[in-house]
Formats: sequence, structure tokens, C-alpha cells
Amino acid sequence: MTLRNLSMALLLLATPFLAAPVVSQSQGPIAQDDCVKNYDPNTDYFPSKIEVDHATLFTVHYENNYKVVSNVAPGVNQTYVLTQCGTPPPDSSLFNTSNTVFITIPVDNAAVVTTTSIAFIEMLGERSAIKAVDTEALVSSPCVQYDLEHNKTVAIDDRNATLRTDQLEDVDVIFSGMEVEPGLENKTVITSEVLDPGPLNRAEWLEFYATFFNQEQYAQNLTATINNNYNCFKDAATSQPTKPVIAWTSYDAPADYNNNTASWTISDAEYKRILSENAGATFYNGTTNNTFTDNAEFLESIKDVDVIIDETMILGSSESDMQAFLNNYNLTSANKDDYKFLKNEAVFREDGLVNPNDGRDWFSGAVVMADAVLQDVIRAVHPNVLPASVHYNWIRNIAKDEPPQILTSANCTSTDADKPVPDRAIQCSTMNTTGHDTQSLEVNVGSLTIASAWTAVLVVFTAAMTV
Repeated sequence: MTLRNLSMALLLLATPFLAAPVVSQSQGPIAQDDCVKNYDPNTDYFPSKIEVDHATLFTVHYENNYKVVSNVAPGVNQTYVLTQCGTPPPDSSLFNTSNTVFITIPVDNAAVVTTTSIAFIEMLGERSAIKAVDTEALVSSPCVQYDLEHNKTVAIDDRNATLRTDQLEDVDVIFSGMEVEPGLENKTVITSEVLDPGPLNRAEWLEFYATFFNQEQYAQNLTATINNNYNCFKDAATSQPTKPVIAWTSYDAPADYNNNTASWTISDAEYKRILSENAGATFYNGTTNNTFTDNAEFLESIKDVDVIIDETMILGSSESDMQAFLNNYNLTSANKDDYKFLKNEAVFREDGLVNPNDGRDWFSGAVVMADAVLQDVIRAVHPNVLPASVHYNWIRNIAKDEPPQILTSANCTSTDADKPVPDRAIQCSTMNTTGHDTQSLEVNVGSLTIASAWTAVLVVFTAAMTV
């Protein structure tokens, strides 16, 4: 049994409450990483096929020996024709060549321009394919940090355009979340997972990435597990009799780009609304507007909000996190009885998992692990729904002085680049969800280390290894 198959067996074993998805029992008539030796045009080389359920911004179409994967996000409209190695690519005249990229799969060498892509590739067990990384100072993945430190992965140059092109010439694919790499249009793949409006939409981009590695079967099993765990959390949280009001807010300090005018914003992002409501909360995005330059007006707007998730980017502050929050919002500890979120000690930030440079895993792992993110939001609004020992991942309570967890290469517990990174969510089915949460915001939820959160999984893994 391969490590990936063992990991999949473990994933399904660890979630007996989930309905197993119906997928083909083999990836195809060839080994996943092998090229076709004797091509037969009548053979279907991709019997396991993606069926998109939640994502709205990509599509997949299969022919016998190639796949047509399209990013249909507004402003992107790119198509990727993925041809199984050892077989002939389709005639380019069948496609609009101005927005079509032809790639041979499975991909062995990839560059990653955005840190978000790292999390998706690692969850598929394909870290070995990552040969070059941009914005390396923001990488939160411990094992990619390890690979960068040990020269297994190259840090892409941002200053020297010629050197940058040379570094990228040797890779098969460049995963970019923003735009086409200049001069390398024939190998750039635009990904738009962060634009897909819902948490489960975003997680399903695992299947988009999977098509480049012939990992459809594994990806579908994984997304089914995330979906079912997410919906279990959702059912437990939305059954609560109270619906605390939650707002995702941020402060923008005066600077040249904003005419030296401070502002405060209440986010109206669709995926945050869905997360909030699925966590059993009432999503608040302002009254008549959601951006304020008048602090008094802003504070009046949020005074009855039960829970605040502060998204302000704070770098290099010598103040405590809570004091910085109070200063940014023009509040003091004397205001505790004037604002529900202060009285409830319910002020959170999304920097619970960061690298030493404040590179936030919120923009990486949190994009794909939808169930673990929902778990975090539930912990903020209905902590009694979760076991008292559940630790936060990305969303930490600064009103209770919860510290960020600093991820370094020392946290890379396995340098095996083919070992899939596990989901951070607990198994929802193990929770007692029969009770009701009537005092959720007064409960002081405990914590445990990342390592201990996975103790039960490791026990099962060890047992499986002996089979």
C-alpha cells in the first residue's frame, strides 16, 4: 500500500460518520506517475473524473487522453489542455489559442507564485512537485520553509527579471493567483480559489489542482470528507437557540494612498457571511454603509455586535494585541460596558497561525480547510458546541490574550514530500451536539497544542502501518 493510499484509508477510517463518495477504484490503466507506453486512442486514460459540486469558477471536461480545465472567473477566462504524457496532444485548432495553455501531465515540476496554492498542493501530497516559490518570506507551511532552507525549493527572484525568467524556465507549470507570468504565458496557470464565494466552493479547488497531478480520486475523497465534516459542524451550530451578532472589521491608518485619512471597515465578503451564518451567528455588515471615516459613527454602528473579528494588519507593534486593537478603534478599557464585544471578551484576530515574518496561514491553509475554519468561527460565537479542549487554528481571542502560534521549519514533522498534509479540523461526529448553548460567550474555551490535536489520528496511523 502506498503512503497516499494509506493516508486516504486513514482519512476514511477516522471519519466513519461520513458517507463514502462513489469514485472509480483505480486512477486509470496506467500508474498515476507513469507515462503511456503503448498509446491506444480508444482507451480512456482518466476513468476517475471530477464532478464539480460547489465551485463556480472552474470546469473540467474529459477526453480519452486529455482534459480541458477552464478557469471561468471574471477577467480570467483561461483554458488548460492537460495531455497525458506518452499520448499525442489534441490539435490546437480545436481551441482558442489566445487563452489556451497546453500542458503535459502529471506535473513533476511546478512553481508557486501565491502561498495559497501551497496548501492545496500539500493536501494532495504533491509537495515534491514544488520546485520554486515566490513571496517566500510569507510562506507559512513548515515543510516548504524546510525545503527553502535546505535548497530543495528555490526562492523566486523579485528584483531581477532575467534571473526570475531563468528560474521559471525549468518548471512545467507556474501556479499564479493573479496574472500571467510575463514571457511564460505557455506555462502559467491562473487559480481563483479565493474568488469563489463560499467556503466549500474554495475547498473544492482541490479538484482543480488535482487534475494536473492525476489525483482526481484522492481529491474527491478529500473534498467529500471536508464537506461532510463542515455540514456536521453547521448542523450543530445552527441548531443553537441564540444567534450572536458577528462583524469582521478592520482599521486603515492614515497614509499617502488614502489622503492621510483613517477609516474603519465592516466586511461584506460573501464567504464571511456564509461562514458566520453556518456557525450559527448573525452576520453584520453595517447599516447604511460599511466604510467609515468618522470614528464615532463607526463605533455607534458596532456597539451591539457580540463578536468582532479584527482583520487589521498590525506589523511591528510593541503594544499588546488587545491594546493595539483599542488604540486603532479609539477605545479604552473603560468602554467595556459600552460595547458588547468588549463585555463578552470576544475580540478575535485571524493570525493564530503565522510564520516568523507574520506570513499568515489564513491566506493559505484556511482557504482549503473549510471545515477547520468553520470550527474556528463556531468557537468564537458558540464555544459550548465544541469540546472544551478544542484549540484554535487561525482565529484567536486577543481579548483573552491567546498568543499566535509561530510556524517554522522545526514544525515540519515529516520531510516526506509525498505525505499529504492533514486537515486541522476535529472530527465533528465525536462531539455531543444534543445540548444547547445558552451562555456561549461567557465560556472560557481551553486549548491544546497542534501535536496533541492529532494524537488520535496518529494512533490510528500507527496501527495502520502495522497491517
